[in-house]
Amino acid sequence: MHCPSCSIAMESVALASHVGTTVNIDVCGPCHVIWFDHMESTSLSPGSVIELFKRLYAARGSGRNLLKIMVACPHCQSSLKSTTDLAKGGRFSYSRCANGHGRLISFSQFLREKNFLRSLQPHEISALSVKVKQIRCSSCGGPINLEADKACTHCGAAISVLDEAAVEKALLTLQAREVQRTTPDPSRMNQVLLAPDAAERRARIHTGMQHSPTDWLNEPRPAGALTDLVEVGIGAVLALWLSN
Repeated sequence: MHCPSCSIAMESVALASHVGTTVNIDVCGPCHVIWFDHMESTSLSPGSVIELFKRLYAARGSGRNLLKIMVACPHCQSSLKSTTDLAKGGRFSYSRCANGHGRLISFSQFLREKNFLRSLQPHEISALSVKVKQIRCSSCGGPINLEADKACTHCGAAISVLDEAAVEKALLTLQAREVQRTTPDPSRMNQVLLAPDAAERRARIHTGMQHSPTDWLNEPRPAGALTDLVEVGIGAVLALWLSN
């Protein structure tokens, strides 16, 4: 399959579903987008969501294309329809095929759907603009002038960061559900969840996530490269939790 935005071949990624079968999704690293066939997003197992969390951050090294607003379905070539939906964490956006072939969603909107992101409040944007004047939109890759813009002028996405409380809660919940899914013996599951390394991880992520968005801006990057707040937040989480 080729990316609806940049037309390069997308990477096919095999992930586990809730029922133990394999779900194949398509990922474009340079555009930071995922193509889900019908219902694939909701069928992913908790462990697969964690695996995608890692892949989203790994894609930062592939460069970044500006995501096109008008794109066509890779299956039937009909124009994808811009759609807004509601999840526990708020509204998220994607482009869907009217013929039911699937949907295209950016990495950051996928994270918003899974309750990992929150939108910055106006006072937070003002405080952030003191340290950095321009950032990269996590959704489409376009530039955002923090002194003038309260959202991306290219795609309309809100300026977002990882939600510290949501990330801590979601990762712990996902890990517990994944252990439950893959461990038939309840006593063994409790041993895993209560093991010293599990307790240590809980403490580490709880302590490490107590940061404001500006605390994550010290990550080295090429000269002239724009900061992606979601990307650097994911890097901080992986360093604290998922890299071990």
